[in-house]
Amino acid sequence: RAQPRPRPRPRPRPRRRAMLPYIFILPLWILAAYVLPLVQTLHALQEQSEDRKTWLLYWISFVLCAFVLYWLEWLIMIPFYVISFYIDLYYEAQVLCLFWLVFPKTLGIKKVQAQAETASAPVVKRGKELVQEYAQTARTWFLDLNKKLA
Repeated sequence: RAQPRPRPRPRPRPRRRAMLPYIFILPLWILAAYVLPLVQTLHALQEQSEDRKTWLLYWISFVLCAFVLYWLEWLIMIPFYVISFYIDLYYEAQVLCLFWLVFPKTLGIKKVQAQAETASAPVVKRGKELVQEYAQTARTWFLDLNKKLA
C-alpha cells in the first residue's frame, strides 16, 4: 500500500508594510487635522487678526474634503493601491499633507488661499459687474413703474 504524499505547504504571502503603525497614525492625524488648526483658529479669533479668513478657509476646506473623501476615496486611493504592493503610504500621505497645510513653519493653507484668491479674482470681478448691471436695470424698472402708477 502506497503512503499518501504530504501536501506541500502554501507559501506565506508577503504582508503589505506600512511606514508607521496605524496606532501612531491616528493620533498624528487628529493632531494635524483638529488640534493644531483649532489652536491657531482660536488664537486668530482672540487677536482679531487677518488670519481669521485663512482658518475659515481651512475649516470650509476640511468639511468639503471630508465630504469628497466619503464619496470618492476609492478613486483617490487608486495610485496608492498600485504602490501598496510594495509599501502602504496612503495614510502617511494624508498626515503629511495635513501637516504641510497647518504646521506654523510651512502654513500651506496660506499658499492655497493665495492661489484661490488669484484664480477667483476674474470671476469675482465679473460677478460684481453683473450684479451692478442687474441692480441698475431693476432700479430703472422700478422708477418707471413708480412714474406710471403716480
